[in-house]
Amino acid sequence: MENGKKQYQTAGRTALLAYLKRETAETPQTADEIYRGVTAMEHAPGRSSVYRMLSDLAADGTVRKYQAEGGGSVYQFVGEHADCGGHFHLQCLSCGKVSHLKCGCSAEISESLLKTHGFLVDSGRSVLYGTCLACAGGVK
Repeated sequence: MENGKKQYQTAGRTALLAYLKRETAETPQTADEIYRGVTAMEHAPGRSSVYRMLSDLAADGTVRKYQAEGGGSVYQFVGEHADCGGHFHLQCLSCGKVSHLKCGCSAEISESLLKTHGFLVDSGRSVLYGTCLACAGGVK
């Protein structure tokens, strides 16, 4: 049971999860982009079902919901990164790719913010925006 509600493994839910794993693990998408992508699949769920399932999947931690640049939300399949709560994320403003910052500096930054500013950061929901190396033309 997820979120106190029994989740049935329907064909539509299976199709949505397959799409999310394949298409959103690296580059988050909006609910509309996900809906358009999943409609090409066999047993595709309807628009309202996609929105409802995304909400349920975000609540149970299967996908992470981020605020998109310019407003709205995007969704990313978490998969093997289920421990996203312990580190920051980096999102490229050019290509949209989200990377996991797992080098230890997330903890250092969080500790410094707590000690210096009395602010406890929710690392799993913290995204740093910038430009990835590939989009920056290989410039370090």
